[in-house]
Formats: sequence, structure tokens, C-alpha cells
Amino acid sequence: MTMKQWARAVLACGAVCGAVCSAVCGIVLLGGCASKGEHSGLGAIDNPRLQRAMMKLRQGETISVVSIGGSITSGHQAVPADSAGWSGLVNQWWQAKAKETGGTVNYRNSGVSGTDSAFASIRVKDHVLAYNPDVVFVEFAMNDQWLSVRVRQRSYEGALRQLLNDSERAVILLAVNEKANPDKSARANQEKIGDYYGLPTLAWADWVKPADWDRYFSGSETIHPNNEGHANIAAGVTRYLDVAWNSPPSKIPPIDTTLPQALVSAEFQNVRFISGSDTDYLASDIESSGWTAKKATLPGEWKKSGGEDIIGWTTNDPNADLAIKVMGKSVGVLFIESDQFRNGEAWIEEIDAWRSINSYVSYRSGYYGYAYAEIADNLEAGKEYTLHLYVEQDDEEREGASIDVIGVICTAQ
Repeated sequence: MTMKQWARAVLACGAVCGAVCSAVCGIVLLGGCASKGEHSGLGAIDNPRLQRAMMKLRQGETISVVSIGGSITSGHQAVPADSAGWSGLVNQWWQAKAKETGGTVNYRNSGVSGTDSAFASIRVKDHVLAYNPDVVFVEFAMNDQWLSVRVRQRSYEGALRQLLNDSERAVILLAVNEKANPDKSARANQEKIGDYYGLPTLAWADWVKPADWDRYFSGSETIHPNNEGHANIAAGVTRYLDVAWNSPPSKIPPIDTTLPQALVSAEFQNVRFISGSDTDYLASDIESSGWTAKKATLPGEWKKSGGEDIIGWTTNDPNADLAIKVMGKSVGVLFIESDQFRNGEAWIEEIDAWRSINSYVSYRSGYYGYAYAEIADNLEAGKEYTLHLYVEQDDEEREGASIDVIGVICTAQ
């Protein structure tokens, strides 16, 4: 049975009792439901990487667990977010096992609202790998749906390859979805990539009945689940973990840490990020460009995840021109979007490649989001190009508003 089949079997078994348990019994009893299913014929989960981490914990050792994702991972709309969000509830499962065994679990929630796997490609080093995790949960199926299919496949695979490279750590993929359409996410693309690397995908839609979606969202919210929704997501994850925990193998086989050839692309595995701190990449001095350096990341979630603040660039000058020297297989721009900003434009002069930077998003009222726009792909190896960033010239309605760029991602050849 494949990793995907095992995961779905566990979740399907737990779905029978999950709806009742999530409301009445809580996380611990939900795990109990999974245990009964396991003894009813599910058997052991074939995930040597996860079993390796669990073996360390059973022996009283210290392990590190990290979850990385967007706002649903950060716990947005859960009250309180740190403990009632799905990641916080999964942390409770790990802490309970640590208490049983005398081991220690250092758990870190590296969820940052609005981030997708393109942004994750520059986050993984500081927000995940810095904590030397034994287990990593990855949740980007929701936010990646707003990336182009061409980008989302490459960026997701690149982020996973960073996590798996020369390591025995377990990587577990979580696919959440919108209320109105459980199929509206990047799950299909991500699951194929996960299967290729032998990683389980735990998809929320696999264990929720269609009639139950309304319970898991409050008011007009269709993206961020309420407390009961977060508890139900956590229930599916802990069912999978319970089956693995309750069926330890007699021997864990050797784990091959050699990465296979990429399924789609390995270019986002090695990225160069150019921010406002990297003045050497500017084709001219910033003072004459009409742009100014500015802290681009928001406090709160970003600081909790680790790493330093990112310095980006901002301008509201329609005559501003920021020229940046870039080199790589592809070049893209990370920027901030909300109803407070105006749109911009990017141009690579040597190939006359133009792309809009859609920073103005009317429905993001009073809060920011992060977005990624790829400007060009399949660039010539070893050649230096000049990227220009502008304010959109014809946006008279947004006159006076600024555009805030976080930085530029250049992927490896």
C-alpha cells in the first residue's frame, strides 16, 4: 500500500467518529478513535522517517517539530490562536507523548499569514531548518492556489527539496481548503509532488462530510476555520500520528537521503533573495531612483517564526525607477498587497519582459497579504539582466498610494 493509500485509510477510518469526537471528546479521544481503527486492520504506517523521530521520543530523547504554512497554520480566527489553532492542538499531542516517555518536544509554529510556497522558498532556512527539525508539517495548499500553476509546482517542489535535502527528517503535507469549494486549493498539484517523494498528504476534505462544512466556519468567513474547524483539522493529523505511534516497527529500515531528479523543477531549491539590504545588486544608487528602503515584514507572526526582518523598497512616485541586477533561471518579485496600495510594473530590459505587480486588492481591507509575481523564466544561464520596478503609470485613481516590494527571488540554474 502506498503512502497516500495509508494516509487516506487512516483518515477515512477516523472520519466515522471524528465529527462527534471533535465536538464532544476532544483531541485525546479523537486519537483513541484512530487507535481502534488501527487495531481493526489498518496496520502500521509505512513512514520510516516519522517512525525514526517517534523512536527518539520513545527513548526519552529530544526532538524538534516545526509547522510551516500560511494564516491557517498561524491559527488565524482560532481563539486563542496559539493553542486553539490546528498547529497548537497538534503540539498538544506531541507534548502528551513527551510526558509519557520522559522525552522533550521542541515545537515551533512558523505559520505566517499570506505566505505561499514561493515565499517559503526563502523562509525555509530561517523559519524551519534553523531549528534542525525531526518532523515538519507543510501547509500551503490554500495560498498556493493564487500562484500560477507554472510557479506553484516549481516553488512547492523546491521548498520540499530544501526540507528533504541530505536529511532523514519526516515531512508531512497538509492540504486545507475553502468552505465554499473543498476542491478549491492547490492540493492536486501538491499531492502529485508529495507522492513522488514518498510523502503523505493529509487532506482535510478527505474526512469532512459535505454537510458539515458550515460548522467549521463562522459568519461570512470562507477561508479561515473557526475553533471547531481547527480542532477538526488537528483531529485528522493526530489520527495519522496516533496510528504511527501505536504501531512502531520492530526495525526502522535505512533512510535514503539522496534526492531524486526533480519531478517538475529543482530551481526553487536554491534561491538568491535580493532585498533592500543588498545594495550591491542595485544598478544605480537608491537615492536617485525615487524609491526608499523600508521594513517589509509585519511584526507578530514573523518574529515568532524566527529570522530577521526583511528590508524592502517603497515608493509613491510615478517617475521612480528602481534598477536591480539579477541572474538566474527565473526572476520574480515578492510584494505586499491590500486596499491601501497601488499597482506597479516590472520590466527586464534585455528581453523586454513586462509584468504587472497587482498590489491593490480591494477585499484586503485593513490588513496586508504577501504575493509573488514571476517576471521571466527560462533565462539564459550566467547572463546578468536588469530588472526595473515602477509605479503603474495609468493608475490615476490610486494616485498618492504607494507600492511596497519585499524583494526579488532569483532561482538557480
